[in-house]
Amino acid sequence: MTAMAGRDEARAALRALLAREADQTVNAPARAMSDAIAMRHKDCLVATLFYGSCLRPADHGDAAVVGPGAAGEQLMDFYAVVDDLRRANANAIAALGNRLLPPNVFYLEVPYDGGRVRCKYAIVTLAQFRRFVQAGTLQNYFWGRFCQPTAVPFARRAGTRDALIDALTDAVIATVRATAPLLAAPFDARTLWVRAFAESYGAELRPESAARPAQVHDANAARYATLTPAALVAAGFTVMVDADGRFAPVADAAAQGRARRAWLRRRWLGKTLNVLRLMKAVFTFEGGADYVAWKIQRHSGVRIDMSDWQRRHPLLASPVLAVRYWRKGAFR
Repeated sequence: MTAMAGRDEARAALRALLAREADQTVNAPARAMSDAIAMRHKDCLVATLFYGSCLRPADHGDAAVVGPGAAGEQLMDFYAVVDDLRRANANAIAALGNRLLPPNVFYLEVPYDGGRVRCKYAIVTLAQFRRFVQAGTLQNYFWGRFCQPTAVPFARRAGTRDALIDALTDAVIATVRATAPLLAAPFDARTLWVRAFAESYGAELRPESAARPAQVHDANAARYATLTPAALVAAGFTVMVDADGRFAPVADAAAQGRARRAWLRRRWLGKTLNVLRLMKAVFTFEGGADYVAWKIQRHSGVRIDMSDWQRRHPLLASPVLAVRYWRKGAFR
């Protein structure tokens, strides 16, 4: 076996890889959405983050451009990083919820190229984002997402972009530090990351299939293979690689037990916080009624036009809208 060493050097190598990802050029639909978020939040916005299943090489084959392919059928995932939660939210109650239990979620759709592009985006401050991707944070809500590929289409200042890249580096390290000790046999990058995503999904109320963790890894397999050695070393593990390129277990039995117990606590905490976030979203998910309507139309083909009152009061309007959808055959 050969050993790998140099924690600071490993972090620097990992950060350089993530900086290249952050600086990717996003395609025109994703750029339009980033610009629309910037227009909505104006001078309190300091950066946008584009991540999730829509962040992939564009359909026209240009590997230097990433973004959704059939944009009209995609729901892009963004984070909007702001410097003032009160100005970023509709009222003081929503801002308080954003401060106590981040993030607040918004839905946005804008005209584009004769159709519409759509996104779901979340609001956080830079300080919140940096705090919640740290390895010492028990909940995995943030680092479980942002260990995945992320672009930064907009940053107000170079220092903001640098801080976000540092935070993305922390997210990868936090994920590896929480997951690698679970593996009691020699493992490769795929084994590590499929387990990481499975554990992360299991700590949230997410309707993901059992195949989803492998799909998330396999969509960017080369990326994970490249960053894993540096991420393990940066996470503080002594890494030994065998002749087959597999990593030796990085934790003894006692550390493995601590890692399993930590994930049990994350499941309890994560599911509890997810329920609280859902309850909060009833009052703070701006544009949520349009988001639900789009989802129903996408899956059933049934469109219902809502009044402004129904958009402002989705809870009160939901019984009437449900009957209208049922009569049109949206629910079978």
